[in-house]
Amino acid sequence: MKKVLIVSRRLLRKNKPINWVSEIYLELLAKQQIMPIIVPIAEATKTILDEYLKEYDGLLMMEGGDIDPMYYGENYNTDLLDEYDALKDEIEVACLQDALENNKAVLGFCRGMQLINSLHGGTIYKDVHEANEGKVVHLDYQNYDAHRHVISIIENTPLSVWYGKSSLTVNSYHHQGIKVLGNNLKPMAVADDGLIEAIYNPNKKFVFGLQFHPERMLDEHVGNYKVFEAFGNAICK
Repeated sequence: MKKVLIVSRRLLRKNKPINWVSEIYLELLAKQQIMPIIVPIAEATKTILDEYLKEYDGLLMMEGGDIDPMYYGENYNTDLLDEYDALKDEIEVACLQDALENNKAVLGFCRGMQLINSLHGGTIYKDVHEANEGKVVHLDYQNYDAHRHVISIIENTPLSVWYGKSSLTVNSYHHQGIKVLGNNLKPMAVADDGLIEAIYNPNKKFVFGLQFHPERMLDEHVGNYKVFEAFGNAICK
């Protein structure tokens, strides 16, 4: 059976650290007969990470906190970051580096897309709302799950094939985003303020990043399923 790694997130619950992964990712992978392998954020994970990286077929990177700016060549105070987790960065970066070096299938959402961009030599806005002066709202804390904005899909990209549309209304909850696009990456969609909303590396087997969350609006468009089908097909080839 094919296997996909997912690095967990962690938070404190009743003063105890817990690791978690959104169930929908596990469901979508298992439906394609792909086994999700959760890589936990724990200090001891680093001592056995090589075992996780011995036998796997793809990497799925979900949403999460801000990435340490050292990974994209910046040097501002990490106290300015939301949900900063240095250990998650270290583990997930190691997984992504291995996946890219070994041409594994990679799919990243939100933070995951930003990490793909960073490891391709791109940079990240510390706060997109400072950069765009509020032209497009990418995160509405008062309307968190329901907030949407429009993106324009670039013709002749995989995203245009999956959705069959030139524009799409997507969910949006992020305050960071791509500033400078990484080497060998191509944009697939942009918001009205010019922020890149989807990327891919055409030189790789399957390296895709989406700033929005198709898994959270599956019933809104069949293209949301096609994202995961394409990922699964690339893994199962």
